[in-house]
Amino acid sequence: MRFFVVSEPMKASGLVALSAILYGFLGYLGTRVLDQSMHINTMLFWRFIIAAGWLSLFCLKNTFLKPAPSFRNWEVVMMMFLLGAVGYAGSSGFYFVASQYTGTGLAMVIFFSYPVLVALISWLLRQQKLDYKLLIILAIMMIGLILLNDSSAPHMSLVGIIAGLMAATCYAFYVVGSKHFSTQMDATFLALVVSMGSAAIFLSLSLAAGEFFIPYEMKTWIDLLALGILATAIPIQLMLQGLKLISSLKASIISVLEPLVTLMVGIIFLHEGFTLWQALGGVLLLMGAMA
Repeated sequence: MRFFVVSEPMKASGLVALSAILYGFLGYLGTRVLDQSMHINTMLFWRFIIAAGWLSLFCLKNTFLKPAPSFRNWEVVMMMFLLGAVGYAGSSGFYFVASQYTGTGLAMVIFFSYPVLVALISWLLRQQKLDYKLLIILAIMMIGLILLNDSSAPHMSLVGIIAGLMAATCYAFYVVGSKHFSTQMDATFLALVVSMGSAAIFLSLSLAAGEFFIPYEMKTWIDLLALGILATAIPIQLMLQGLKLISSLKASIISVLEPLVTLMVGIIFLHEGFTLWQALGGVLLLMGAMA
């Protein structure tokens, strides 16, 4: 009797898809925290420091079981720290700026154009050919994102558009860079390094602006824990694990499922409505991610 065997690349694609699903709760949980009078930089610091704390628990058990990192491994650690501080933190910060100037819908469309940038970077590095099938998939996904937004009156702001493009660029370089380093060290440890790099940036920004404070309400901590663990730590870990076996472009295409999940979260938890155009956009995103 022959059983269905799941290949390693298929498992990796599943991990990235699960990562995108969990990331889909990011907007909902982040909004809950911001609605409790917390500034963006402070919220993002607590998001990433909680993620780092959660990931460190899984790293501690291996601390005394592995030899000390070689110089090359420390190079990888430093590069992933920088990718977290510049790439991941940059994408998070610029995305929130874009949302403030253009609205979340248009900011989402601009940000999730980053698979196009990943394709261009991979092409420039001669890691990926820009064939017709790939271009069609990217075009279908962009159309899906525009329909999913379904904004009849988007806020056109040059500052917001530039911030959105910066967010997409930062995340594209983060994904491509993570693919390069993900095969050299444990995914959980690298996720910890990325979280620490991001936390360091937002702690600095929060202190510089005089916005930092420690929450005291249990409701805030519950939301922050969900934000830091379910919508940050675990998705980063799953993404880095998936990148070990599939290309950065494939991972970025699959991760565009995130805005579709965000829409579903809004419908279920916030009782938001949706249109037939948005449903069509969701179908196109699914088609692109499964191609």
